[in-house]
Order: sequence, then structure tokens, then C-alpha cells
Amino acid sequence: MQNAPVVQGKVVGNPYEMGQIPPQQDANFGGQPPVVRDDLNVVQMSCKNSALPPDIRLGFVKKVYGILGTMLLITFGLAQFFVFQKDATLDFLRANMWIVYIVGAIVVAQLFFDCAMSCQLCCGGSSLIRGYLKMMVTAPWNYLYLLVFSVCFGVLVGYICASYTAESVLLVFALTLIMVVCLTIYAVRTSADFTGWGPHMMVVGVGLVLLIIMYFLLPDRTLFSRLAGAICATIFGMLIVHDTQLIFGTASLGFGGSSKQFEYTIDMYAFAAWNLYLDFITFFLYMLQFLGNREG
Repeated sequence: MQNAPVVQGKVVGNPYEMGQIPPQQDANFGGQPPVVRDDLNVVQMSCKNSALPPDIRLGFVKKVYGILGTMLLITFGLAQFFVFQKDATLDFLRANMWIVYIVGAIVVAQLFFDCAMSCQLCCGGSSLIRGYLKMMVTAPWNYLYLLVFSVCFGVLVGYICASYTAESVLLVFALTLIMVVCLTIYAVRTSADFTGWGPHMMVVGVGLVLLIIMYFLLPDRTLFSRLAGAICATIFGMLIVHDTQLIFGTASLGFGGSSKQFEYTIDMYAFAAWNLYLDFITFFLYMLQFLGNREG
């Protein structure tokens, strides 16, 4: 039987996962047999981790941002070819259209998968969600998943950036970095709690879909495109604050902030990095739509 690890004098981990059963629940001691739970929790109440050493949560935060930084380096490392070597890169893609088809198929498949998971969640099912979350906590599959999408979004973001001038892309990218850093500092240090806003964000997502539909129905899209970009960038800025607070959780106390109601469980590092990565990429693209200057 494996003993639970002790960090700084405190027991860390779930005794059931270590094969340890409290005496009051051991049948040999006249107690009730333990209830085995196999659910995968994405978020939890912050008070559940209040007994953990601060280094545990801080290590989770460092891991998430390390993964996020690697993903962004891959994505924008590929996208920069579309900005600084635009003609050669586009000619290469035209000569190798299979790359475009594969990237498009993967991104569209992910969108359909997200819709299927949402429908299943609304209808009370859980098999797709459970399988997805199990993959997200299983190495190396979670890292492979993030790597594939970092490359795919590198091509997608680069292709979009090719429609804008290099100067405006660089300006918007720098502005995005500054704003994300400011939003992160605000999310960590503020006493306001945005971690319970998840359901409201889903409603806002429906509004974004309606904006996209209106965009394709209107004859003059220039003004509406910039207006929609500003609105959507604001919304995804709020999502960055929301997800950042879920990532830091009780670790905010070490940076002058306050503990929040909810936080990601420490085994959901890949899922947390994936969500914040999508927030950053989408925020950048909407800022580009709002402030960028198109070619020609």
C-alpha cells in the first residue's frame, strides 16, 4: 500500500487514490465500505485546497503558464512567416494545399466536437466530456493535443494576419501583450471575484454567434466589423480575467490579492492552459479586426 506524500509537514493527495481507507470506512473495522468516485472535476471550491501548502498551487500556476508560453511561441512563430515572408509563404501553401485541408479539417472537427459536448451537457449526458477531460489529464496525450492545435492555429492565425499590413499586426500584437499583462495583474490582485461568471459567459457566447450572423447579412461590413471587433475583444478580455482567477485560485493571496470562490483542480493544468490560450488568440484576432489596417 502506497503512503500519501507529505509536503512541508502536510499530507497531500487523496487517501483513496493511494489505496488508504480511513478506519471508520474500512469493513475490517466494522465501518462502511468507501464510495469509489471516478468523476473528473474541472473546478472546485477554493476552500477544498486551503490546507495545501502554497507551493503546490504556485507550482500549478507556473506549469500552466509554461505550457501557455510554449503554445504561443509555436503559434506566433509560424504566423510570423505570413507577416514577414508573406508572398513566399502563401505560394508555398498554394503549392501544398493538403496542409490547408488538414488544418481546416482539424479546426472544424474541434468545433463540431465542442458543439457535441455542449449538446450532451445540456441533455444530461457525459460520455464525451468525461473522455475529453480524461485525455486532458493524461500525459503525453494532453501535450500532443495542445501541440497539434498550436501548429494548426499558427497556420490559421498567420493566414488571417496576411490580410493586414505588417506594421498594424506588430502594433496590435504589442498592444495585446500589454493589455493581457494588465488584465492578469488586475485579475490576481483585485478583490472582485469573477470565477462564478461561467454561466454568464456561455450566454454571452450565444450573443457572439448572433453578431457573426449579422455580419454576413449586412451589405456594408466595414463599420460593423470594427464595432463587432471592439465588443468581442472586450468580452474576451473579461474571459481572460475569469480564467486567470480560476488558475491562480488561492495563489492570489501570495500576490496581494484575495482568495476566490472557485479554482481549477491541480490536475487540470493542460485544460487551464488550453482555455487561456484560446482567450489570448481570440482576443488578439478581435483586436486585429478592430484596429488593424488591411492590405490594399
